[in-house]
Amino acid sequence: MKNPIWDEEGWDRTTFAPFALLNALDTEWKDVRLAFEDWDWLKQTHGTDTIDDYYLNGTGVQGLVLAARLTAGLEAVTDGMECDSEGDTCYIHFKTVEEAVKTAELAFEMIQDEKKIRSLIPVSDENEFDL
Repeated sequence: MKNPIWDEEGWDRTTFAPFALLNALDTEWKDVRLAFEDWDWLKQTHGTDTIDDYYLNGTGVQGLVLAARLTAGLEAVTDGMECDSEGDTCYIHFKTVEEAVKTAELAFEMIQDEKKIRSLIPVSDENEFDL
């Protein structure tokens, strides 16, 4: 498992880029957040924001992350995990660094590989993960 490298504000924007992790365990929220909002990277890498009629916005990317967890043998959403994505941001909250890092690794692998994205779209659709 990769180890996040936190900056002075609690962010790791490099280890799992284009995803980022925010360590907010020492704040009032007491969580670790996985975020994706680099839409320019997405369009430059995949040439589009839609693959197989699947819209890659905040909730669409969240759906793929949950599908990646499920196909990796994890619960799509486990205790201590909260999905908080909307149109322009994929945001998933975790109570532990370990669960956030596991998910960040899966998300990183998925978003780099269009073939993997295509394989996860039906899983997301069938489970309504992108809603």
